[in-house]
Amino acid sequence: MESFNISDNSNSTDKTVVSESIVPPILQYFFGVSGNLIAMILLCRSSGRHKWKPFYRLVGCLAITDFCGIALVYPAVMVRYISGFTFDFPKELCEFVSFWFSFSFLSSALIVSAMSFDRFLAVSFPLLYRVSKVKRTNLILIVIWLFSACISSLNLVGVGSVKNFYPGSWCFLDFASKGKLERINTFIYSITGLLILLTTIFLNIAVVFSVRRRPKFSDSDRKRRRNEIFIIVFLFLIVTLFSICWIPLMVRMLINASSSDPKNGPEELLAVRMTISNAIVDPWIYIILRKENLKKILALVQRFRKTENLPTVFFTSESNSTRTDDVSNL
Repeated sequence: MESFNISDNSNSTDKTVVSESIVPPILQYFFGVSGNLIAMILLCRSSGRHKWKPFYRLVGCLAITDFCGIALVYPAVMVRYISGFTFDFPKELCEFVSFWFSFSFLSSALIVSAMSFDRFLAVSFPLLYRVSKVKRTNLILIVIWLFSACISSLNLVGVGSVKNFYPGSWCFLDFASKGKLERINTFIYSITGLLILLTTIFLNIAVVFSVRRRPKFSDSDRKRRRNEIFIIVFLFLIVTLFSICWIPLMVRMLINASSSDPKNGPEELLAVRMTISNAIVDPWIYIILRKENLKKILALVQRFRKTENLPTVFFTSESNSTRTDDVSNL
């Protein structure tokens, strides 16, 4: 690890000493790209079973969005590290990186929320859910991407600007500025992100209560309920990790926008790395906790719980005395 000075200009970080390792971005790039690629391949290979139902369309689009966000941005990030922190982002490249970061973060959050909404409709309003569900899902995805693109492009119409953040390896909406328009842009993005998070949590709580209250009748009902539980387990983990990874950046943006002395340092770098980690972990959750793997885990647990089928050894006073005589003869 070496230390370097960052030049002070409109698109770079404040003048400070940089001492950061290249290992975290390398690992994030490798696991992010490979994980999302594997998830997309598995989704395509198992399409005969899930038939691209709405939930799986959303999972596939989440993998595509996360993959693009990492694959399009990280080459520029790596150049900054490889150059020994001497490479400064040109204005156009900084705006490109900022757009893709903010777009992929917001799109992923909205897709996770849409997955929760899909389960909410399927469990709570099954008749309504069956009406044009594929068209509805495609429309939701288009609206998500358009909305995310609009929010991420506010700086292009003069609402705020972008900034090259510490250690000069990533650009994002300028939430480390005292400018009025920059703070407005920061509040719009962070409050939108927190509202998405709260909506997602509410929908998941509603889904869990709806599943628990639904009565079981026939074998087909029990099978459908089991399938719903598989999806809910997967969705619960996705939402939990999304919340853990998403909150730090949103809170950091709100703190900076409300502060008289906004920061641009290691705390901001950690917050954005945690948000990126969500895009890295999501596909691995799908890879590990696919329905097929969950069925195997459930079968293993059930086999382990059926201990009454195992042979049992009973010790009586007679057998105990026999064992004592055997031991004494050794």
